[in-house]
Amino acid sequence: MARNPISVFKRPTAKKGKATYYIKLWDEKCGVYTTPRAAASIIKELHLDPRVFSPTSRTGALLIGQELLRQSGAVLEKSSDLFADYCTKFWDWDTSDYILGHIARGLRIGKEYVAQNASYVKNYIRPAFPAMKLRDIRPYHLESFILSLKKEGKIRNKSINAILASMRLPLKEAARLGHIPSDPGAYIRKLGNDRREKGIPTTEELTAILTLNLDLRIRACILLGSVCGLRLGEVQALKLSNINENTLKINASWGKKEGYKTTKNGKSRIVPLPEIVKDALSELEKTNPHGADHYLIYGLKPDAPLDRAAIGRAFKKTLVRITLGEKYSKSTKKEKNDALKLWETRNVTFHSLRHFTNAELRGSVPDATLRKLTGHLTEEMTDHYDHTTDEDIAALAKAQECRIIPFIKSA
Repeated sequence: MARNPISVFKRPTAKKGKATYYIKLWDEKCGVYTTPRAAASIIKELHLDPRVFSPTSRTGALLIGQELLRQSGAVLEKSSDLFADYCTKFWDWDTSDYILGHIARGLRIGKEYVAQNASYVKNYIRPAFPAMKLRDIRPYHLESFILSLKKEGKIRNKSINAILASMRLPLKEAARLGHIPSDPGAYIRKLGNDRREKGIPTTEELTAILTLNLDLRIRACILLGSVCGLRLGEVQALKLSNINENTLKINASWGKKEGYKTTKNGKSRIVPLPEIVKDALSELEKTNPHGADHYLIYGLKPDAPLDRAAIGRAFKKTLVRITLGEKYSKSTKKEKNDALKLWETRNVTFHSLRHFTNAELRGSVPDATLRKLTGHLTEEMTDHYDHTTDEDIAALAKAQECRIIPFIKSA
């Protein structure tokens, strides 16, 4: 069945009784209509006279659509960029119109997220599409690329989906702005989720870790992760000012690119601070060479906490130490690597401590209350930290004392 080359329809606006006309063209190559565009925006794009091409009537909208079809080359001028170049510019933190517009609208976008997408473009998209223009990208190109990554078997579905996302957002934006007639990424389905289940240490294993003679900073990190359920970035961002008697205010995180920033969900929260964790932080604060106003988990520089990678390496070392026991000091590098592989097979990392907290406390308090400790957001739990009630704090503190603190005290 033949399709009309021009489709015109109207959508109501916020003003009562008013509507805006939209136009879309039939794309023979893709077999779909292009992304709808407002008639008024096309007038500006093609420099048309609104007295001749009226955007407020159906007849005028049809005339605009006909002119758009006739001057299709004018619409595609901006799509003459190479696809890889367009994606590179899109994920450039300093110059991207998308990122600058996102920030201008008061929306959150992280430097680490942007940098990760930029690396996908550099390492995967550019080698796969070295000379293809943005306007020539079709759904089957993307589909073939994604399935080829899957066939190679070198990376997991989760990573392949992330690479796909690094292309889909630029393509969606290019279509929205009219640089390309339609969004080819909209027709590509993600691969199935193959995320590995996060392993968690047992209470006996965590007890064994805390009996080791640890660097005070690493011990504090482990306690904050396993008792208070903090993310590693939240641990790094802590200062003495976050401590308030028997509670801890979590209002920031530390990122590799951005440094001191908001928490993952952009919200603050208050969590109970058991005496044993508070004492560990107090003992650590006394050793801080940079003074009380700086980061509790201090590093070499006063304006930055201990590096994330250093904390991760230290945690892995504790896992190897409890595996090898007294043989650790005389063990070979291979024996230590083999011991670490056992933990990697279980997928136990520092973030597992947060999962440990959730697993141990779940069932002892309502899930909605538990989320106030972990900072997980749902539709029902979107309040800031000051909406956490005294009853919530008391219930969580009691759960910590009953479920976690006993075996930590025995360490």
